[in-house]
Amino acid sequence: MQGISAVLNIAKSALRVQQVAMEVASNNIANVNTPGYTRQTALLENQASFLPSATKLGMGVQIASVVQAFDQSITRTIHQNTSVLAENEAKASVLSYLENIFNETSGQGLSQALNEFWSAWQELASNPEGIPERTALLGKGDILWKHFNSMSDQLHQVIRSMNTYLGGAIAELNQTTERIAFLNEKITAAESNGTLANDLRDQRNVLLEKLSGLVGTMYYENENGSLTVMTSDGTPLVEGNQSRKLIQDGNRIISGQGGADISQRLAGGKIGAWLDIRDEIAPQYLANLDELAGTLIQQVNAQHLGGYALSGETGLYFFEDFVTLPALPNSGNFTGAAGFIRLSSDIRGKPANIAAGGISGAPGDNENALRILNIQTDDTSQIRKWTYENRGANRVSNLQNANMDDYYRTLAGDMGILTAGVNQSRDFTQTMLFHLEEARSSISGVNLDEEMTELLKIQRAYEAAAKIIAIVDELLQSLLRV
Repeated sequence: MQGISAVLNIAKSALRVQQVAMEVASNNIANVNTPGYTRQTALLENQASFLPSATKLGMGVQIASVVQAFDQSITRTIHQNTSVLAENEAKASVLSYLENIFNETSGQGLSQALNEFWSAWQELASNPEGIPERTALLGKGDILWKHFNSMSDQLHQVIRSMNTYLGGAIAELNQTTERIAFLNEKITAAESNGTLANDLRDQRNVLLEKLSGLVGTMYYENENGSLTVMTSDGTPLVEGNQSRKLIQDGNRIISGQGGADISQRLAGGKIGAWLDIRDEIAPQYLANLDELAGTLIQQVNAQHLGGYALSGETGLYFFEDFVTLPALPNSGNFTGAAGFIRLSSDIRGKPANIAAGGISGAPGDNENALRILNIQTDDTSQIRKWTYENRGANRVSNLQNANMDDYYRTLAGDMGILTAGVNQSRDFTQTMLFHLEEARSSISGVNLDEEMTELLKIQRAYEAAAKIIAIVDELLQSLLRV
C-alpha cells in the first residue's frame, strides 16, 4: 500500500504543479499588452525522498519559484537612455522656439531690420535735407528697437516658462517617488517569506522609467527587496518606504524641508533640460542680444551727439541713452539693453533733429550721416561675446572685433548649430533606445507562440499525471477484489 500511496502522492504533486504552471502561462498571455510586464516562468524541482531506505526514489515535483525573465543591465541602460532622450526632446522643443526668435529665413528677422535701418541712413546721406528720408529713418529706427524689445520679451518669457514647466515636473516627480516608496514597503512585506513579488516589481520598474524621464537617476536594491533611489548627483529621493520631496522656491529647487538648493546639480530628463534652458542657454543668448543692442546705442549715440540737426543744434541723442535713465541697464555690460532700447525724446517725432550734418553746418552736409553709416561695416568695432557655463555660474565675456551685422549672424548661426546638435543627439538616442527595448522585449516580453507551446506541454503533463491516478485507481480496485 505504501508504494501505491506514494505513486498517488507523486501524481497529485504533478497535477498541482502543472496547475500552477498553467496559471503562470495564463497570466503571461493575459498581460501580453500590459506596459512594463515582465514574462514569468515557473521553475520546477523534484522532491527528494526522506525515507530511510537503500533505494532513494523521488517524491514527485514542486514549484521552486516563479521568476521573471529580467535583465538588470539592459533595464538600467534603458533608464539611462530614457533620461538622455527626455532631456534632448525637452531641449529640442524649446530650442525650436528660440530658433524662431532668431529666425532670419523669413526676411523679417532682426538682421533685416538692421539692414533697413542702415539703408535708411544711406538714403539720408544721399539727401541730408530731405524730410521724407528723415521720417523714413525714424520709421526704420522704430521697427528696429521694437524688434529688439520683442526678442528680449520672448527670451524672458522662455525663462519664466521654464519655472512653470519645472513646477509641474517636480510635482510629478514627488508623486512618483512617493509611489515607489509605497511599493518598496509592499514588496518588502510580500517577500519577507522568500517569495518574489513579481507584479509589484513590474509596477515599480515602470515608475523608475517614468522617473528617469523627469531627471537623471541612479538606484540600488537593498537586501530586503526595497530600492534606494537618488538623482545622478547623489541627492536622495527614496529610501525604503520614505520619499524625500523636492520643493520649488522661486528659482531654487530644495531637497526636503529646509534643505539646500540643488538646482545647479540636477541633470538629465526634462528637469535637467529646462534648468539648462532657464539658467544657461536662454540667458546667454539674451546677454549677447543685450550686448548687440547696447553697442548699437553706444556707437550710434556717440556719433549722433557730435553731429548737427537741420537747425544747427548739436548734442542730441538718437537712441535713449543709458545716462538719461541710469537705473536701467548697466552701461558696463549692457544688461537689459535689448529691452531698453528706443528712440530718444530728442528725435522722436522730430525728423529735423536727426544730426546728419557735420561741423560745417552747411546745407546738404551729410558728414555725420556717413559716419553713422560707417558703423555698419566697421570691423574694428569691439563687442563682447558672452558664454554661460555651469547653469550660469561661470559667465565669461571676450571682446571681439566685428561689425554688428556679422556679430548677429554669428549669434543666429550658433543657435542653429546648438539646435542641430541637440536634434542629432535626440535621434541617436531614440535609435539606441529602440534597439535596447527590442533586446529587452526579446528577453522579458511575452511571445504568444511560445506561451501556446508551453500550454501544450503543460496539458500533456497534466493528462499524463491524471492517467497515473486512473491506473492506480484500477490497481486499488483489483486489490480490493482479492
